[in-house]
Amino acid sequence: MKNTAFIATLLFICFTSIDAFSQFYIGGNIGNSFVNKELKDVNLDNYKLKSNSLAYKIYGGFGKDFLGAEGGYRNLGEVKDEDSGINLSSKISGWDVAARGKINIGPIFAFGKAGAFFAKEENMIGGFTPTTTTENSTNFLWGLGAGVKLGTLGIRAEFESLDIKSSSKISMLTIGATFDIGEE
Repeated sequence: MKNTAFIATLLFICFTSIDAFSQFYIGGNIGNSFVNKELKDVNLDNYKLKSNSLAYKIYGGFGKDFLGAEGGYRNLGEVKDEDSGINLSSKISGWDVAARGKINIGPIFAFGKAGAFFAKEENMIGGFTPTTTTENSTNFLWGLGAGVKLGTLGIRAEFESLDIKSSSKISMLTIGATFDIGEE
């Protein structure tokens, strides 16, 4: 209960602060996802899935100058591979929230972020009797990016790591655009 009250108070302060809300933005990116993870079937046999796919994300954020927050939805597409003649596939999507730090040098900016990725994975191991599983997980997210600001439009490229367990490496490399809604 204490955590819920703390988070509600923090969100109230952030969203009622005219200064913080004055630089609200929305955006979208498209690029590639890179998935390298282990899948287990009903017999607990391990299979290695290593592939990439078209990925996209839509997001919004706010912040003034150096500090801010960002969150959104992302779809890493469906990755497919084959291990020992067995067809493997995984569809990964989910929501994320992150704290963002940004440095501006004229119209050019660089940023870093860290937060959480709330993932839904639909995995399939094919063969004579395909096995399908759905997993929900919360993973640490970090990212680095850079871009250029052209008035209320921003163009940016970024790399994000969405899972850093020893058995799983999931990341995205994207390019996209943001649009400021409340520029001073």
